[in-house]
Parts: sequence; C-alpha cells; structure tokens
Amino acid sequence: MKTARKDSVLLFIPALIGIIIVVSVVLLDIQLANFQNAYFREVADETRRNNYFLVRFCKEQIETGNLDKLRRLFRSRGPQPVIAKIIARGRGTLIETADVPDYLAEHLRSPQVKGMFRSNQPEDVLVKYDQTLQSFMVYHSIHFKTDGQDYLLLTAAKCSSMTMLMRQTRRSMIMLTLLGLLSTAVLIAYFCCLIRSPLNRLFASMSKIAAGELESPIYIPRHGLVREIALCLQSLTEQLKKQIISLRDGANEREAILDAMTEAILLVNSKGRVERCNRTACALFYPRIDPGSSGAPECPEELRQLIQKTDGPGIRTEEFRVRHDDKELQLLANAVSFTRNGDRYVLVSITDLSEIRKLEAYRTEFIAAISHEMKTPLTGIIGAIDAINNGALEHQEYKERCIQTLTLQSERLHTLLQNFLTLNSLENMRRGTEKDFLPVQPQAIIRSALEVCRPAAEAAGIELVAGECCNLEFPGDSLLLQQALNNLIINAVLHSGTNRIEISVTITPDRHLDFCVRDYGCGIASEHLDRIFKRFYRIPSRHTRQSGNGIGLAIVKHIARYHGGSVAVTSRPGEGSSFHLLIPCSM
Repeated sequence: MKTARKDSVLLFIPALIGIIIVVSVVLLDIQLANFQNAYFREVADETRRNNYFLVRFCKEQIETGNLDKLRRLFRSRGPQPVIAKIIARGRGTLIETADVPDYLAEHLRSPQVKGMFRSNQPEDVLVKYDQTLQSFMVYHSIHFKTDGQDYLLLTAAKCSSMTMLMRQTRRSMIMLTLLGLLSTAVLIAYFCCLIRSPLNRLFASMSKIAAGELESPIYIPRHGLVREIALCLQSLTEQLKKQIISLRDGANEREAILDAMTEAILLVNSKGRVERCNRTACALFYPRIDPGSSGAPECPEELRQLIQKTDGPGIRTEEFRVRHDDKELQLLANAVSFTRNGDRYVLVSITDLSEIRKLEAYRTEFIAAISHEMKTPLTGIIGAIDAINNGALEHQEYKERCIQTLTLQSERLHTLLQNFLTLNSLENMRRGTEKDFLPVQPQAIIRSALEVCRPAAEAAGIELVAGECCNLEFPGDSLLLQQALNNLIINAVLHSGTNRIEISVTITPDRHLDFCVRDYGCGIASEHLDRIFKRFYRIPSRHTRQSGNGIGLAIVKHIARYHGGSVAVTSRPGEGSSFHLLIPCSM
C-alpha cells in the first residue's frame, strides 16, 4: 500500500500535462472569445460608418424624389448577402432589397430585430449567432428625418467568413483538446503498464532481497527501460551475494581460527561487557555459556584492572592466577586498545602458562636429578682416576677396587644416557605397522625381563614372581617391550617399598595383551596418577629407596603408543600399585 501511494505521485506528471493542455485550450477559447468580441465591435463600427453615408445618400434621394435610384441600389448584390429596408413611420416599407432569400427575410421578423424597430434610439447594432443559419448576423438600425417624415434604415448582413473562421478555429481547438487528452491517456497507460507495474514488481523483489532472501528471483520485464534497470539490479544482487558469501566464509574462517586457538580471546567494550570470545575463553571464564549465544556477559574480574590500565597505544601485559576446575592456572594476558565507531574496545589474549611453568619446573627438577645422577658416577670415576694417579695400581687390592668402581659407575652413566636417548628417539617415532614388527611370545619377554631385573631385586630384598602367562603370539618389538617391563619392574623395586613383585600377562575382552607388574608397597596418591607417565615427573616419597630421574615411565608410555597400545595404573596408598602395559594382539 505504501509503495502504491509513493509511485502514484509519479502520475502527477502526465496528469499535469493533461491539465496544462485543458487550461491552455480554455485560455485559448477565452482569447478567441475576446478576439470575436473585438472583431464584431470593429464590424459594428464599420457598419455605422458605412450606413452613415448610406443615410445621407438616402436623404438626398428622398428629398429629390429619386426613389428609382435607391431601388436600383438596393437591388445590387455584393459578395455577402445583405438585407436593407427603409421604413417610413406610419406609412410602412418604402424601399427594401429585392429577391431576399426566405431564410434571411425570416430573421428580420425575430423578436430581437423587431425590438430594434420599435426602440426610440437613434442608432442600434445587434450581433447575433443564428442556430438555423449557423452563422453570425449583424443587424444595424438608424433613425433619420427628412421633409418632416421619420424614416428607419435597417440593414442585416451575414458574416460567413468570420463564422467559418470561428468554426474552424473551434474545431481545431476541439481536435487539439482531444489529441492532448488522448496523448495524456496514452502516457498514463504507458506509465502504468510499462513503468509503474514493473517498478512495483521489481520493488517487491528487491524488498525480499533487502529482507535477507538473497535467493529470491528478481522480476525482469521483457522490454522497456525498467528491464535495463532490473538487469543492472540483478547484476548488483549477484555481486552482493558473492560478497556476502565471501564475508560469511571469511567470518566463519575467522571464527574457526579463533575457536582453534589455544589462547583465550576476549573483546571488551567501553561498558565492560564481553562482546566476543572464543571457545577457549568461554571454557576458561564462562563454562556455562554457549560460545555462539547472543548477549554480552560481564568482563571477568581478574581482567578489569588490566583493561582500565589499557587506555592508550601499546600492549599491556600482565600475569595472574585463576582457579578453574579446582586447579590453579597461571595465565599471561596481553591487552591492546582501539577505537571503532567512536567507541573504545579492548582486545585481550590470554595464554595458559600453567603447563609451561610445570614443564619448566619438571625440566629444572630433571636437570637437577640428571646432575645428581651423573654427579655420583662421575665422582666415583674421578676418585678412581685420582687413586690410580696416586699409585693405586701398585697395590693389587686398590687396583681391583678402582677397576670395579670405574666399571660400575661407567655402566650407571651409560644406562642414564641410554635412557635419555631412548626417550628422545621414542618421542620422535611414529606408530609402527605390521611391517615393522616380528612375532613375539609373551613368555619370552617376561622371562628376559625377570632375568635382567632379578639381581637388582635380590639386592633390594624383593622377590620377583611370574604369574599367569598366556601363550598368544603377537606382532611387536621384543627389545622395546622387554625394556618397558624392565622399567616397570625397576620402578617398583626403587620406589614401591614392597617385598614382592608379580609379573603376569593376560588377554582382555577387547583383544589386548595386558602385561601387569604388581607390587604391595606404599602405593601412589591419586593426585599423582595422571602425571607419573609424564616426562621428568617424579613423586617425592619417604618410602623411596633410591631417587629416579623421571624417564623410565615416560619410556614405557611411548613404547606402548608405538605398538598402538596404552599404559595405565591403579593404586591405593598403603595397598600397592598395578601397572598395566596394554598391547593389541593384532595390528
């Protein structure tokens, strides 16, 4: 309805043209009437002047009695039909025009003309349009007196040329009016059919597109100016679709990038509301809010002071701690301020340094442990070398003791370095395939592990016992699996404080071989169970007979992954621990 009202205003243009034509015709008709009146006034004046001379001539002829001359004058005919009469008061018609057509003579008997005879005015002129003759008639009467007798001269003339001119002029005006009105009607019809209606349909199509229905078809007329406009709009719409798709893809790409980032990203407005945040930020500060939901939550309290300080150019950096899921996280926040549409915004990126700090602590501890582990054998080696330099080789007992010290400490140092190199190698290895493995017997692996670890267990007063052992052959690397079992057994020997260690292998329901190393020692607290297989992690314990270096269990985890398996532990403080090396029976 609103559209129809708006484009109906455009109809004012052809309507205005029609009004101008009508007004012009009316003004022309008024001008024609004025011209007609002026013309007939001129005709009346001309008639008076002519009849004045005619009256003088008539007086002379009447006074001289030469009426035949007047009769001959009245009988003569000019180019226009004229009636002339001389009437003597009380005596009747004295002389009149002969052979007057009946249609002209009839007009002299009309009431208006007879009224001119009876009037006492010395002179009178009447211009009248006669419907019967369809022409203008000019009547003129003049009273004169001679020889004591009153006379009346009456003339009537038909204005054929003026009538024809007026008739042709009015006919032309009517034709002009009809032509103008017809042109206006054609213009209105053209506008309505070829402009207004297509424009309305085109506007309806563009309204749908403006409302977001980009796939809505655009109405395109078959011909006319609106078709060109519609084609241009269609081209613009296609370009708009491409740009919107590009912007949407770009926005989706940016959203994906933000959500894939491990850093938390928050966009805070001048009112302290978070307008945008990625999944990491939601998980960190708003775990109950959907990242895609609308609404702006309050800025986290931990960031408010940093945002208040970020009021100028440059990046503000600050570290702080926050509790999350019963864990204390060490976070690094970088904030930068910018202005958009006159409003101030702060973009904050937050990096979780907790794992980095823990890793740094683990590495520091590892370096300290490695330094300590290497210091002991190196000290023994250096001491033995000094003893040799001081003449120990000259005494057989000192000589044997120095050689034994050098041998043991060198083996210990070699084992430490070998474990470290093995761990680095395993971390860089991808998962193995059947081509990388050979058939392995579980009994052989357990037997080899018991033989290798038995001296260390007996030295610690611990009994090694072989439990249930299945005979299923499976693909694997026997040396790596034996090393994994060695590390688990040595780990139990060094840290469990047990008197008995059981080694067994069974088949799980999901077709995995479960190599289990069980001890009955001090056990492991629950807060350490998720960490003991991490590199460099060590559990401080008063039951530990000998400190480790945090590498052995990490090697076990990587050996399990290399075989497509996993490692797990179950433990209760005071009841011992069970370590499970799970290897798939087939690849």
